[in-house]
Amino acid sequence: MPKEQVHPPVKLDPQQRADLVRRGMVAWIKSGGQGMPTSDSCVKMRLGRAYVVLHGTDDVLAVYRVRPDNMALRVLKRWPESLKN
Repeated sequence: MPKEQVHPPVKLDPQQRADLVRRGMVAWIKSGGQGMPTSDSCVKMRLGRAYVVLHGTDDVLAVYRVRPDNMALRVLKRWPESLKN
């Protein structure tokens, strides 16, 4: 079992969080994803990393990891279970 790494926390203000969620929604739509993200979509922190979690009507549509150096988004194929809630 891999050891959990703790990274220096990324500090985001509410405006940055809203911008990341907006950028995540745009990336989801441009990729041709099925379903529309809802207003429940948000930025979550886990072990010092920031993730944009896009929620649909039934389940999580996509999760994007936020790079701390340039705030770029990277889509994840598998994401931590704790982000689904």
